[in-house]
Amino acid sequence: MELNKKAAYLQGLVDGLGVDESTKEGKIIKAMAALLGEMADAIAAMDEDLTQAYDQINDLSEELEDLEADLYEDEDEDDDAADEDEDAGDDDIASEPFYEVACPNCGETVYVSEDDLDAGEANCAHCGVTFEVALEDDDEEQEEGPVQYEVTCPACGKTAVFEEDELLDGAPKCPNCGEPLDFEVTEE
Repeated sequence: MELNKKAAYLQGLVDGLGVDESTKEGKIIKAMAALLGEMADAIAAMDEDLTQAYDQINDLSEELEDLEADLYEDEDEDDDAADEDEDAGDDDIASEPFYEVACPNCGETVYVSEDDLDAGEANCAHCGVTFEVALEDDDEEQEEGPVQYEVTCPACGKTAVFEEDELLDGAPKCPNCGEPLDFEVTEE
């Protein structure tokens, strides 16, 4: 039995019993029966609204599925065309030099072309981050590292490499024979 019908049945029982509304108990019973009727009407209205909402959601879901099918169908066609373009340009790509660079965001290896270097930036295919790229000159690499000197030991004739800081801190010794190396370092 529906909720509205049950509420109406209870209202009929209350009326049929002849409940006296002048007593406290009678007022409560009549008010409760009326409240049950109103609640049943409100629930029925919400149930109807909910059914309409479900119908609209189902309609939208079907339309979304159709749109997704159309969208992915277009992407598949674009991918096929791109694959054909890539196959046609493989000879050009093979002759073009690429450089391996680690992506600063995800650490994956990214292959950078001359065009990317000219533009000054590359795009990581793994995480999608665009980052700056440039070739380093050999001079720049040497400037960044510590200054080193080759020193030939007068005692044994072996050549050793020392960093400038080691030479400035004190008299270095030959790593081969242990003899002190006597010379002066002048700063420019």
